[in-house]
Amino acid sequence: MNKKYLIIFLIIILSNSAVMYEAQVQGLPKPPLMTINAPPTALPGQEIKIIITVKNTIGTRMYDGKVYIDTLMIPEDVLQYIDIIVGEQELPHLMEVNDEETVTLKIKTTASIPAMKLEIPVVLDVLEGRCEEGCVPFVSDPPLYAYVDIFRTTPSILLTLDIKSFLIQAEDCGIITTVLDVPFKLKNAGTISVYNISLSIFSDDLYFDYESETPESINELVGGQEISGKYRIYLNEIGVGIYTISIQAKYHDRYNKEFFIEEEVTIEVRNEAYSLYAKAQEHFESCNYSKAKEFYINAKNMYEQSGNVNMALKIERKIFEIQGNENFELAQHYYFSGDGTKAREYYLKAKEYYDKANYCLMADICEEAAKSIQEGKTPPPESPGKPIFSGGTGGVFSKTNIIFYIVIIFLVSVIIYQRR
Repeated sequence: MNKKYLIIFLIIILSNSAVMYEAQVQGLPKPPLMTINAPPTALPGQEIKIIITVKNTIGTRMYDGKVYIDTLMIPEDVLQYIDIIVGEQELPHLMEVNDEETVTLKIKTTASIPAMKLEIPVVLDVLEGRCEEGCVPFVSDPPLYAYVDIFRTTPSILLTLDIKSFLIQAEDCGIITTVLDVPFKLKNAGTISVYNISLSIFSDDLYFDYESETPESINELVGGQEISGKYRIYLNEIGVGIYTISIQAKYHDRYNKEFFIEEEVTIEVRNEAYSLYAKAQEHFESCNYSKAKEFYINAKNMYEQSGNVNMALKIERKIFEIQGNENFELAQHYYFSGDGTKAREYYLKAKEYYDKANYCLMADICEEAAKSIQEGKTPPPESPGKPIFSGGTGGVFSKTNIIFYIVIIFLVSVIIYQRR
């Protein structure tokens, strides 16, 4: 009985050895012929068929074969743009020598897939040999690849700002409250439409209010179309510094992939003009009008360059007041020298400047003085002493100044009496 089992055991070993020897003689496993046919290009959202043809060219039978897409070999950042529709197909249970079989795998690209070259790994898994029990497994390594170029026409949108920077001169306390207009153009420079355009304006370092003259949501912008718009920005009490405001346009292509374009506006607030203005004020208060005018003019130029019209006009009125004072000084000089004609001429010039400066009191005084001269009221000639309005060099109680104060009081009294 034991001899019988021993004989059976030896027969099995010899049979397996013969099969293994036969497989080694045949050089198994051998790679069957596998060809891949896939479209060379595709678009976002398109279904792609990958046609695989397997031919038994190994000189022996093939069993239980299958082909599949090896998703483990596709990078995650690519796999997110692919939907696997048919990822695996089986071959016939038995394929004789020279048998051929064709199967189809299917994938679909997502609508948001960017332009790229897809590399889809396809693996053949099959058993090779003359009998099912004695077959050798074969798995294609490395896999064969289906290469597909994904084309998408990227929209070409241009956002152009008419003004990209502002230089603002601060006012009192080194702060500014102002309104800025930022015109812009949004153009579709491509040939395809873009959709669901949205405009926004924001800043990481500046609080502001704004108004928009353009709808902040646009359904479609066709190729070549251009729209114009404007943001009106309200700045309230911002200090010296450099600030950035961003204007952004978001849009989508026909596959609903989102794009955006952004431009920046730089706002710089400086304090140089106000420093000049403050120095001019100091000289003005000390009656040093030549120095005051010099600083006023420089400050006014800076405010004009930065677009601060209010401060420029305010300073301009101070300059007119100084010019009025200068002409009034000459009028006083000629008046107390007994030259009524010249005095009247400069009183009227002074009045013109005082009118421009909105200095009504001095304008009335000059007008009244010119009228008095016309009526023949002039003092006897005498030395005028130190000129009035000479920057404080004549002294408050000089003879000329005392006479001037008496004249001013007299003229003011006349004006008040006439207006009653």
